Formats: sequence, structure tokens, C-alpha cells
Amino acid sequence: MDDKTIRDNDAYDELLRNFSASKNNDLSDNDVKNHGEIYFSMNSQPTARNPRSSAKKAGSTANLSSPGAKRTTTGASSQRSKAVNNNPTVKKKTKKKKRNSSLKNSIMAIVIVVIVFISAFLIKIPIMGCVNDILAIDVSKTDFRVVLDEDMDCFDVIDKLAEKNLINNPMFCKLFAKIRSFDVKTDSNNNKKTIIYPAGTYFLNSGMGVEGMLNEIRTNGVEENTIKLTFPEGYSIDQIFEKLDDNGVCSASSLYEAMVSDELFERYEFLSSVTEKQMRYRVLEGYLYPDTYEFYLGESPVSVLERFLNHFENRWNETYQAKANELGYTVDEIITVAAILEKEAFDAGQMPVIASIIYNRLDSSSFPFINCDSTAQYIENYKDSLEANGKYAEYMKVYDTYQKTGLPVGPICCPGADAIYSALHPESTDYYYFLHDKEGNIYLASTAEEHQNNLQYLE
Repeated sequence: MDDKTIRDNDAYDELLRNFSASKNNDLSDNDVKNHGEIYFSMNSQPTARNPRSSAKKAGSTANLSSPGAKRTTTGASSQRSKAVNNNPTVKKKTKKKKRNSSLKNSIMAIVIVVIVFISAFLIKIPIMGCVNDILAIDVSKTDFRVVLDEDMDCFDVIDKLAEKNLINNPMFCKLFAKIRSFDVKTDSNNNKKTIIYPAGTYFLNSGMGVEGMLNEIRTNGVEENTIKLTFPEGYSIDQIFEKLDDNGVCSASSLYEAMVSDELFERYEFLSSVTEKQMRYRVLEGYLYPDTYEFYLGESPVSVLERFLNHFENRWNETYQAKANELGYTVDEIITVAAILEKEAFDAGQMPVIASIIYNRLDSSSFPFINCDSTAQYIENYKDSLEANGKYAEYMKVYDTYQKTGLPVGPICCPGADAIYSALHPESTDYYYFLHDKEGNIYLASTAEEHQNNLQYLE
């Protein structure tokens, strides 16, 4: 007997040894009828999708000037060119269900009955539970949609089916799947490879039994709808949620609800430096990393947020953390500076020098305020709604850096790679002021007198 055969037999024996741990649960209509949708996530238990609602649009203008000086809008943010995908591509894939021949069904029925009765005799598992898992004889026939948020193997899918009470005996189903070769396939060189059940959206029925469900998912199911969306650097949370809502990925209202979940903050270590959460306008502002993503239509709001946060986690590496520690700032403070750079700089080339001005002011007792117009503009964008609920003045006090000392309470947008890198690698200068002209050219000054001369020149 070769090593490979020994490993296969060991896996088979392990399944048998664990049979007794399986439970005979009844099918839960509440789990199945989750608004017609069931989300299979490897990392979370998402909530159902709520009715669609529109999110507020957010724009921005920015400038930095001296304390008490007249604020001027340079248009730097509005003039910067950003690539936006306004024509997202939706991919649809439809496949017909495969019908097994009556002969094959008869043979399989006999095999299943033999396996069940042998297993029941040897290890005393519930017979009807196993029969229902495979043949779905005594279960309510319910249509539902399953969303796999990432690729899974056969046993992962079976575990998820068990979690949702769609099968009763996951260990027996795994044994059955192994016998039926749902877990591995043999290539032309006689090498066995794990079968991948691809992420996607699938329409199933509880009456299919585990074999039918696995077959449907393995062959890409009835339907798979995905959409690619691009989120530019400097987008706000509201702009991101609005775009997701408009394109049918997830409702904005459900995203706002999921965003404040403690579960996300417990899962991601980089969010540990986010403080004063109740004082922030959008608690995850700054952390939905700008890039192009592919989503499933009708995806779980938690799954959507995890895509952004996972990408941020991958980009915020040990080198970045070491640099932040060297500068003496937390992750949240670096992202807050980066967000200001995203709005203040005319282009990426200006970001390092503007970063130096912000840090120079933060490190100097002579400049209690960094005086960034973009921080006040962030709240100004939502003035009407905030005044309606009496929150406008409250948010301005913690965001407007003409009245809030030091940095604002949190980021004012979601910065991109250039802004984050510049916040971590500022130039070494003695500047404390800067201005832009209408073309985006920057004018730097070390003293108030030099700054006034720049103002007069531009006027």
C-alpha cells in the first residue's frame, strides 16, 4: 500500500470516528427564509439585506492658511483628476441544471441505503436524518439563495449547510461526499486535487439534498451575478455607500447599521486606535481602502465592509506600522493626516511637503491649530441634515481645525496609497504655511510675513 492510499484511508477513518459528534437538528424556516438569502461567510455571520435607501452625496474643497487668516478655496480637490468607473460591468452566467439518468439515480439510492444502514448498525447514527440529508425525503421544499463570499472546499460548504440547519448530520454528509468524490478530482496524470466550490450566488432548494446542493454549487449553480466598482481616492463613506446602493450590491441603510458593529472593531487590530467613536460622523471613515472591487449583487453588508477592511489590512504592513511608531503616531492619526493630504494637495507630488507642514504645526506650541479648510468642509457637506437634528455645531467643534486643536477627531475621507505613504514619509522642512493658486501651484512660507506676501501676490 502506497503513502497516498494510507493518507486517504486515514481521512476516511477520521470521518467515521467523528460520526458520533453529529447532531440531528430540525430544518429551521427562519434560517432558510432569510429574506430568500443565506450568506455563507468564512469570517462572519452577516445580516439580511435591508430595503434600499439613498446616501447623501459628498463633495470637497480645501486649503490651509494661517491662524485667523481669510479662508480661500483653491479648488485643488475638485481639479484633481480621479478615475471613476461610471459604467460598471455586470457579469451574468446561467447554466442549465444537469439531470441524472434514472439508472444512475436507482444505483445511487441503493448505495445510499446500504451506507446508511451499515453506518447506523456500526455507530448508531439516526437513520432518517441521514436519509433526509442525502435524498431530502422528509423536508419542507423551500427555495433560497446562497451567497458564498469566497471559494470553499466541499467540507467547508457542508459545514455551512449544517450551520444553517439545512442538513442534520454533517459528518455523514462528508463521508458521503468523499465516497462520491465531491471533495477531490483526479487529473490526467492521476494526481488528486481538491475540488473548489467557487464564490458566487446560487439559487437552491432544500429538497435537493446535499448531493444536489453540492452539484449545483460546483457547476456554478443557476446564476452568478457580480459587478466591478471602482472607488477613487478621497471618496467619503457616504459616497462609497451610495455607489454600492445604486449598483445593487447592498443597501446604504444596512451598511450604516453594519458599520457600527463591535464585531468589526474586535476583528481588525488596526481599528484598535479608533477612539471617541461616538463623536465621529462616520466611524469607519478613512478605512474603506480605495480600489476596484468585485462584489456579488445582493451581498451581505458585513461581507462588503470586510472586503474593504481586508484590503486595508493587507496594505497596512509591518513596515508602515514601524514607521508610524517611529513618528510617534497611531494608525488612526496617520490615516487622519493622510485624509487631509488627499483633500489639500493638488497632486501626489505635493503631499510630502504638506505633510511636513501639518507635522510642524502639531509639534510646535506656537501653532495650536493646523487650520485645514478641508476638515470644516467635511461637516459642511452635511450641514442641512445635521442642523435638522441639532448635530451641526457639535460635529464642527471636533472636526473644524480652526476651532479644534491638533488633528480632527478622525479622518475626513478614505485616503489612497500616495496619501498614506506621504503621511508616513513627510519631507523635512521648516514650512508652516502654504497656499494654492487657481492652477494648483503651491506657495510655501516659513513665517507669517512670508505667508502674507504670498497672499498679496495671489490677490
